[in-house]
Amino acid sequence: MKKLIVILFFLLFSLTEVSAQINHKHYILMGKLELSKENYTEAIHNFNIATIAKPNDFEAYFLRGIAKFSLGDYNGAVEDFTRTLEIHPLYVRAYHYRGVANDRLSNYADAMADFQKAISLDPFSEELHIASGSTLMHLNDYKNAVAEFDTALIINPENANAYISRGIAKRYLDDLDGALSDMNSAVYNDFFNIEAVVRKGMIELEREEYQAAMDDFNNALSMDKDNPLIYFNRAVAYLNLGDTVAALRDYEKVNNLDQRNALTYFNRAIIYSIREEYDVALALYNKVIEINPQNIYGYFNRGILYFKMQDWDAAEDDFTKVIELFPDFIDAWINRSVVKFEKNDIQGAEQDQWHAKQIMAFVSEDQANVDSLFAHYSKMDYNKIINFESDFVDGNRQKTLIQFSDIDIRPRGSLIVNITEGDNYYIDATLSQISQTNNFKGKMAFVVNDLFDENHVSYINDVLIENVDSQNLKDFLNGIYNFEIFNYQRGEKIFMSLLDDPVLGVYAGINLSVLQNAKAELLANDKNYDNSIYITQKRATESFTQAPEKPDYEQSLATITNVLNKNKRNPYVWYNLGNIHLQMQEFEKAIDDYTKAIQYEKNLAEAYYNRALTLLYLNNKTQAIKDLSKAGELGIQEAYVVMKRFN
Repeated sequence: MKKLIVILFFLLFSLTEVSAQINHKHYILMGKLELSKENYTEAIHNFNIATIAKPNDFEAYFLRGIAKFSLGDYNGAVEDFTRTLEIHPLYVRAYHYRGVANDRLSNYADAMADFQKAISLDPFSEELHIASGSTLMHLNDYKNAVAEFDTALIINPENANAYISRGIAKRYLDDLDGALSDMNSAVYNDFFNIEAVVRKGMIELEREEYQAAMDDFNNALSMDKDNPLIYFNRAVAYLNLGDTVAALRDYEKVNNLDQRNALTYFNRAIIYSIREEYDVALALYNKVIEINPQNIYGYFNRGILYFKMQDWDAAEDDFTKVIELFPDFIDAWINRSVVKFEKNDIQGAEQDQWHAKQIMAFVSEDQANVDSLFAHYSKMDYNKIINFESDFVDGNRQKTLIQFSDIDIRPRGSLIVNITEGDNYYIDATLSQISQTNNFKGKMAFVVNDLFDENHVSYINDVLIENVDSQNLKDFLNGIYNFEIFNYQRGEKIFMSLLDDPVLGVYAGINLSVLQNAKAELLANDKNYDNSIYITQKRATESFTQAPEKPDYEQSLATITNVLNKNKRNPYVWYNLGNIHLQMQEFEKAIDDYTKAIQYEKNLAEAYYNRALTLLYLNNKTQAIKDLSKAGELGIQEAYVVMKRFN
């Protein structure tokens, strides 16, 4: 993803003149091409440029909204569709897609308002009536949903999606006969509609017509052999037909296609537990908890498994975790009391039984108590502790969508000034002038520090340094070179000598602070390594526990603070300060620093990304998702992975 942000204190061209040089139609066309190939992040990049070329052209915002929606960035999509409607208030498709995005965000009132507006502009659109009906189903208003689907079918009696949607609504109205009839109509009108065939099979499962369901799932797999949802449902059919081996084979196929499908791991664990293959079941429950660390059922079932394995301590720990997550889970209190009896903790067991009885008395005394109990839990992220991650998306398609990538979630590194030939950098007027004056092959710019990355490429060499006329610039380049080869003492000395230079001082200070930060972490790691060797040589009677050495960031903090005092409006200094405060676990200060960085450079993607991760740590998901949306728009693809995982 290309990203170039230029801050100039003098401009040779006005913004209008620069924008006029951008071929708006070219970037719209390229964006559409990337959309068609499902390269959504690259599409966003092209539409970003198109919006710069013509800020008041609605098409680029609308198409960028489609790309964001496809990446699961529903907040960002709503913003772009809203901007589209500000420019073109009668654009029906923008109301339609904004309504769908609002529906995904559970903003059902806003979604219905969007659909009603769109229908008033285009009352004969069957797709709008289907979308409106789908939101009514999310509001549990199934009768009115059926009425909307009826309208869609009056407009187009052959619309398979309308039959599918109406069939689902009838299923929730307990009209299984009507639901199956609609699914049959959907298949009749679109024989190759895989969703219609699978939904038909699912209705047949509920009607206990297992062989008919099996036939439908086999038919669906003949059309799409890599669809995990089909294998999952066929496994259910196999289980009901008594073929456990075949069911496990299908469940394993689901996890081969989607290695983060916790629901399938959970079902497999239950089967292996019933078969008393406890080691396999335990490994599967561990995988469930790895994917869904806040889910109560993973811990609860693993606790039962540990009990069967007579691992009392592990069982108690799991039931305790359930109680921490959901203090009113009666069965967890009861099970923990049984475990404590096994451990001869009679007093603890009796206390747990008392707690269980108190909860049972509360919920059985009055129905209002039950309502108040669940009202309490509705205020928290209740779905997180009961729902398993289970995206039934074609495994091959998952590989092409960035939001399904498996990455380590970690903050972006601090910025240093270095020579780069890449696309991801920030540059100001002074650095631009230095690059041009010295005719560097690359550019001197702010880049994310990647010196510890095995793929790091250095563009500084003896020839480049010798061709520089300024002795101070030669020294600065030598400082960077010594930093790159981890010669910290020499690099630190050079950067310190340049701190008072009127041109290079700020850049030397930034690099010096990052170098001191890296040195502090290296020293801490060395001490921890030495301690670990020493600990293994202790006598058995001595303590084996020792707190790991924490890096001392004070020197790095003092350096960047001094730079900041002279450069209050420099966004990169604020960003690096935020990273130090984040490392020191001073989260509120870090958020303030990133906010300042964004205030002075609204396109500083790394600041949005790191602020988002900090907000997630502090459980402020709403603002974090907004920051991730902006970071993704500005080119950090990992933002969509994080959004997918936490949204």
